[in-house]
Amino acid sequence: MKKLPLEVRGTIDNFVPFYKKLDETGKLYQSIADTIELIRWNPTLGNHVEHDKIPSYYIKKFKITNLFRIELIAHWRLLYAVHSFSDVGIGILILEALDHKKYDLRFGYN
Repeated sequence: MKKLPLEVRGTIDNFVPFYKKLDETGKLYQSIADTIELIRWNPTLGNHVEHDKIPSYYIKKFKITNLFRIELIAHWRLLYAVHSFSDVGIGILILEALDHKKYDLRFGYN
């Protein structure tokens, strides 16, 4: 049986506005677009974040039970979860793309 790509959706208040503001010809935009295409076919491609290390912000805001991070260019990271959507079933929920400094703040690193 052929493996089909998963539905990928971004969070309306975090990821989507950020992504839409990027220059489509820019390196960060392309890095994100390429990474999204890869995780559509292989949702566990990123590094799995242990449950006790998932920031409570994500658990409370998005009701996630898992989190993956994947490196982008220039020390950016894409954070996503394998998620169950009511209309399509299992898919990928893109939470945020963060630079190194914001990533450290979100995860409580000094």
